[in-house]
Amino acid sequence: MARKVLEPGGTSWYDGRMPWPRFHRRVLRAPGFLLQAGLSAKDPDHSWPGGRDLGMHGVVLLVRGAGYYRDASGVSESVAEGHVLLLFPGLRHQYGPTPGAIWEEAFADLDGDLVRLLAAQGILDQRQPVQAPPPSAVAPLRRLIDAVAEGRLGDAGEAQWRLHGALLHLARAACASGEDGLEAGRLTLEADPARPLDPRAAARAAGMGWELFRKRFRARYGMPPARWRLRARCEAAAEQLLATA
Repeated sequence: MARKVLEPGGTSWYDGRMPWPRFHRRVLRAPGFLLQAGLSAKDPDHSWPGGRDLGMHGVVLLVRGAGYYRDASGVSESVAEGHVLLLFPGLRHQYGPTPGAIWEEAFADLDGDLVRLLAAQGILDQRQPVQAPPPSAVAPLRRLIDAVAEGRLGDAGEAQWRLHGALLHLARAACASGEDGLEAGRLTLEADPARPLDPRAAARAAGMGWELFRKRFRARYGMPPARWRLRARCEAAAEQLLATA
């Protein structure tokens, strides 16, 4: 049976089946700033019927396991170890492990003037709630979460500039991977046109979930991935007919 332990500035639920406290967080407050950071582990049946609205911004790093994310805007993505989820106030969402999987996360719930400014600048981008950044881009965020959750960081000013830097790292990685990923996806759609290809393979090559890849591909190239693949196959067939005429 889990037991609840109250600590100064933090709350934990300990469960012997979990490698760390089932839920642990610490809260850091200052005028115009709120940061809740911690660690948690979820069961496959842990969900919110109809989704939930956090009421503030949130950042979730899946440390171990696999699962899903979906929200009221229609995004539905698979989530793997190392992926980052961005949560937005006013947007109902659900996420967690798929049946048979585990889910261990590091999280930060964010509110205040700085966070709203970062959202207005597009650094927190609602169009890209599921990200697959390289470990180097995630490291500053994880260090910040651990420092707050473990009580090693209690200065709100330092926390804010570290948060700013951590989110900038994520945004730059998302921008770079988006451009490179779309190109990798395009090349996958054009490769070996004689064989059938599920367009979702291009999304995997791009390092994106299908819905995000489909939307960004269409915005950049002017047509959906499946139609791009069809066009590539038709052009290859036409070239072959001309070569054998």
